Amino acid sequence: MIRHAEFEDIPSLLPLLSELGYPCELEDFKARFLRFLSNPGYGVAVCQIDSEIVGFAAWSKSNLFVLDKVRFHIEALVVAEKYRGKGIGKELMIFVETIAKQHLPAIVDLTSGLRRAGDGSHEFYKRLGYQNEGQMAKLYLRKEL
Repeated sequence: MIRHAEFEDIPSLLPLLSELGYPCELEDFKARFLRFLSNPGYGVAVCQIDSEIVGFAAWSKSNLFVLDKVRFHIEALVVAEKYRGKGIGKELMIFVETIAKQHLPAIVDLTSGLRRAGDGSHEFYKRLGYQNEGQMAKLYLRKEL
């Protein structure tokens, strides 16, 4: 079952954040979760199997300046390792895309680090229609402050 995340889900999200490579403390994440969801258009969806949270997707929504489109950026997507390959990631992405379709014209974009290439993440996104080639090709630059 895919549903919007609730505050009570926070402890179940911590192990998934660690699998994604972003471990954090419970109290720190509680504050971040609430701050994140206080932004209009931001969201977190979870996949729950029985009583276990096995994956989540987080997104942010913004209006583009250079195009008349609404941008939904996938901030994070992770499925617990033992549940990968079962279509959960795809269902989480479809959930976000369904929300984005309510704001057409819209784009959904994401970044996937080079370290994710070996685990199949890049191919997963390509199978869902996400591209980084031709006129769509991007160079991701970043500066930490």
